Amino acid sequence: MINNLLNKTVAILGLGKTGMAVARELKLRGVHVIAWDDKEVLRKEAEGLHVTIKDLRNVDFSDVELLVISPGIPHTYPEPHPVAKLAKENGVKIVSDVELFVSTYKKAKYIGITGTNGKSTTTALVYHVLKENGIPCAIGGNFGIPVFDLPILDNNGYYVFEMSSYQIELSPSIDFDVAVLLNITPDHLSRHNGMEGYVNVKKSIFNRKSKKNCINVVAVDDTYTKKIFNELQKTQATSLNIPVSYSKKIENGYFVSSQGMLIDNTKNAKSEIFDLSSLDNLCGKHNWQNISAAFAVAKSVGLSNTKIINAIKTFKTLEHRIEYVGTFAGIKFIDDSKATNAESVKYAIDSMNDIYWIIGGRQKEGGISLLEPQLSDGNIKRTFVIGECEKDFYNLTKKYMPSYRCHKLEKAVYKAFKLALKDLKKGKVKNPVILLSPATASFDQYKSFEERGDHFKSLFREIVGKYSKKLG
Repeated sequence: MINNLLNKTVAILGLGKTGMAVARELKLRGVHVIAWDDKEVLRKEAEGLHVTIKDLRNVDFSDVELLVISPGIPHTYPEPHPVAKLAKENGVKIVSDVELFVSTYKKAKYIGITGTNGKSTTTALVYHVLKENGIPCAIGGNFGIPVFDLPILDNNGYYVFEMSSYQIELSPSIDFDVAVLLNITPDHLSRHNGMEGYVNVKKSIFNRKSKKNCINVVAVDDTYTKKIFNELQKTQATSLNIPVSYSKKIENGYFVSSQGMLIDNTKNAKSEIFDLSSLDNLCGKHNWQNISAAFAVAKSVGLSNTKIINAIKTFKTLEHRIEYVGTFAGIKFIDDSKATNAESVKYAIDSMNDIYWIIGGRQKEGGISLLEPQLSDGNIKRTFVIGECEKDFYNLTKKYMPSYRCHKLEKAVYKAFKLALKDLKKGKVKNPVILLSPATASFDQYKSFEERGDHFKSLFREIVGKYSKKLG
């Protein structure tokens, strides 16, 4: 696409990392770039690239060839951004950086991974497995690395892209060689005009314009994804459609038994592969789904079971997303600070036993009411509440288990550690886990969920230093 833009005008709306990377690429290729961002500091940075800075709401779009828009900016629902509206009125195509990149660099193969939850971990895991086995690859998309900052790969290489629903709808012509769908639960509904729109966008990752013999990997653990897989069996019969599951036995695919054994149940295999419950770096049943999907992708590109599993063992989990921090005095510490809503927390709670749960911060809409089944099943032993929503969360959790108002994270971690140690010695629990999974935003006490998670990890190190001699 870029090859056809020489001396033409392209508009860029949004000058974060992605927008700036697009601007650099276009300027290098002789494209006239006009751009805008509401932040003055970003506008000044773009001026250093000799980009024309102009409020795009006041631009004549009849002279613009293309609008590259940041995925976070709405272009349809709930209300299109004024610039997007102007572009549409003038027949100007609106695309993402991913669409621009893929339509320009066509030699390499592309792996696209989406889902409401788990897509970052699965994307990172696929990339790690390929890289560890010497396959040329690069990771980007929604993962946080702008695609135009990636190396250019030849036909032996693979680009592994995490794809948000926003990016998928702004990348209509991408033909992924391997497309992965993990799960679908309600999210971003206003942006997609309801659940049906959201499901249709996720499903469109499997749309193919030119490629026929592609690979589709679908985790069939929820109603939406199972229906989509059944449709693919009919509409893409020439593709290799691979089902995976972490919750049930399936035919002609990969699934995980209730004990955690990854099983190859494809036509020519039918064998046990590896006990996933033994992995500290990818603990939890939700990660069983991520691993089974990543395994299916790696097998589809020709890697052996042994090579895949050896690579999975060395994978380091994403920071602050059910991240294993360490074990001390028989107590495991897990940093899940990235879990800023109840839906995300559910994955952590459902994957552990004997939980000493630290929650709280700035409450989001809906609170933690949807977690009441988890609160009542006895798996959470004690709860330690912090932050602005301390009173509300305490009043709810105390109905189900001992709950403590701690306000600050430091008090919560120390209290959780002392009580977990006491319960362990008395034989009340076998494998206690101190879990920071707040179900809230962090902005009441921290700049970000990363800062909150880093504080939790520093408190773990502090406890190890303080109690090592005392506990022998």
